[in-house]
Amino acid sequence: MPELRKIFRLAKPRDLHQLNRISYASKSFWDYPEEWLNKWKSDLEVSQRDIEEQNILVAIIEDRIIGFCQIKEEINKFEINHLWILPRHMGQGIGRELLNAAIDTLTSGTKQIEVLADPNAEAFYQKQGFVTFSKVESYPKGRYLPLMRKQ
Repeated sequence: MPELRKIFRLAKPRDLHQLNRISYASKSFWDYPEEWLNKWKSDLEVSQRDIEEQNILVAIIEDRIIGFCQIKEEINKFEINHLWILPRHMGQGIGRELLNAAIDTLTSGTKQIEVLADPNAEAFYQKQGFVTFSKVESYPKGRYLPLMRKQ
């Protein structure tokens, strides 16, 4: 079967609802309880302002957005706020390609790149050259997220 052609482009205002559906579907893939997903809802969403800031790159296959990555520039670092791929496209290398394209497109200079990762994504980020340097408590109490930095 031939490889499907992937396109990466900046998000557009019309993409907003689709991006928020993708993030929720991706997070739901890990079988988190509905209560937790509802508690995290605001953290999973992007806003119209996020799109206007031109810091979200989307991955498209066959004219459909199948994932996106948002990297925000902070004073002394870049922070990956979102990296989501629809579950049916996971494990195909698209997340890696999207992350690399987003880093190339949305970052510049010598600032560090950090991500507060889901524990289920820690191994993925390690394979992309990130190392865990701290843990941050999350919801529910006693759950910790790896804070990672690209080497």
